[in-house]
Amino acid sequence: MKPIYKSICAVLTIMVVGYACSKKPSEGFLGNKFYYLSNPFVGIKGRVTTSVPIQADGSTNPLYVKLLQVRTRAGQVTDALTKEYEIPIYKGEVTPQDSTPQLLAAKLGTAMYKPFNINSIGGRLELTPASAMVDTGLYDFDIEVSNIRGSKKINSVAKVQITPAVPSQLVRQFANSSAVNQESVFTTQANFSTTLERRAGPNQIIIRFLDRNGVAFNPKQGQVLPRVGTTAAPRFVFRQFAPYYPEVVNDTAFIYQYPEKTPTFPLYLLNNAYLSSYRIPAQFNTLDQNINPEFAFRLYPTDGVTAVSGTWVITNRIGFAAKK
Repeated sequence: MKPIYKSICAVLTIMVVGYACSKKPSEGFLGNKFYYLSNPFVGIKGRVTTSVPIQADGSTNPLYVKLLQVRTRAGQVTDALTKEYEIPIYKGEVTPQDSTPQLLAAKLGTAMYKPFNINSIGGRLELTPASAMVDTGLYDFDIEVSNIRGSKKINSVAKVQITPAVPSQLVRQFANSSAVNQESVFTTQANFSTTLERRAGPNQIIIRFLDRNGVAFNPKQGQVLPRVGTTAAPRFVFRQFAPYYPEVVNDTAFIYQYPEKTPTFPLYLLNNAYLSSYRIPAQFNTLDQNINPEFAFRLYPTDGVTAVSGTWVITNRIGFAAKK
């Protein structure tokens, strides 16, 4: 081999070996600025609340997020948000066809959940119904973020604010009136209200209708009836949301038992709503018209309890008419 060729081969060999031994370029990007849009992240005790994923400064996906530590407002490390509690869960979609305790039991169950979680991919914050077991207040937490490039620990990335339990929600309260034997002209009545009151006692829902003097209309005597709907405008009454036990009708109220360990109640929608529609016929009120009250509500776990519980009194006040 000629000297010039030997020199060229030697140079090429050195270049190949040098390239092979050189450090490969770093893959991916892990940013320096991580934060949550919801800060503080606020949730009602006992309710499911979620946030959007962490803002990751353009970091390469997938981005993994791990919860490291939680502290109270006073700065003390706590496991209150990260230890597990038993809560009711849905094992399947509950529908009106699950109309017995046995059928419903196949759709409901219990599982162990932490009050506070961080989704491992993307870092979405999650409060679960187990938060009913946690003290209200402001909490601080640290995380670790990682991707193909590496990992970083971020102290005090955000706050979690747990607010007091709100065990009921009034979705709708409305009433109108109409002349007898016609269903086309209605007058909206402003002086109508629905209140929800929780009392100690068995799992019951008591629904009553009071006149402007506080006197109860008598469902047992037909003074409060289901309002009839049509195919185009279907209407429902509360017994259709609570089919699990027999309806009890007495002189002052409708009474429904509801199952133990339900995450919320009612458990399903009818015609995309929780609406119950009733009628107080004209012959039983001083307005001398049919009175048409309707209401919708949801029940949730209360403080220190992970399922709906207790006796609930739903009072509909007809402030614009008296009972005859």
